[in-house]
Amino acid sequence: MNTAFLHVVTDPDLARDLSRIADDFDILGFFHHFGSSCFGMSAMLAQILTAKGYQAKVQGCYGEIRQGNGVFYIGYQGFTHQGQKEGHAVCLVEDKYLIDFGLGSVRKHYAANFEPALVSPLHNNAGGAGVIAHLPLDDGSDMVWRTDWISPMVEVELQSQTAAIQRVLAVFDDFQRNRVAHLVKKLFIDKDASPADHELLVMRHPHEEVINTLTPQQRVA
Repeated sequence: MNTAFLHVVTDPDLARDLSRIADDFDILGFFHHFGSSCFGMSAMLAQILTAKGYQAKVQGCYGEIRQGNGVFYIGYQGFTHQGQKEGHAVCLVEDKYLIDFGLGSVRKHYAANFEPALVSPLHNNAGGAGVIAHLPLDDGSDMVWRTDWISPMVEVELQSQTAAIQRVLAVFDDFQRNRVAHLVKKLFIDKDASPADHELLVMRHPHEEVINTLTPQQRVA
């Protein structure tokens, strides 16, 4: 997996651990199968980092991708697609960084080549009230995470997915202990198959809301 998005992490140990986690999530198919479940992905990441000794927690929020006068919302109040719930969630680490591993719906509804994960320095009131992080993107747009409104569904979804998250974390832990065996096995199975496919069905439904207010002419391809 291309982990260039980690260039903003100045702590070498954290950067190394995040790179390894992102690569393993990619190998295990987590981004492909569960990337639209920001709640589950953020909860798993927070637990993994906490086990490694970092201060990590899940933070409810919503996102905006701003380009020109247009805004593409992620998890904003009042905008839902069928089968989706309001709200977005990210992982905050060491009170320094915001890590978003739940951008699958952005790739589905906004741009297929959008990064599956982003990391931004965490700043209090960066860019205005309610803005906790702001990251310029390569296409000239800006990714903004905000907490001036947090969906009550964030806590509900985290609670409802607890058992499923633990089952998938068990798959992740088993991969750490038996990495070579897993990689050899992967050579002989469907490259798109994930060892966690049957464990996290509840997380495979896109729970964060994504809505686009850009006109077709303004929208990034």
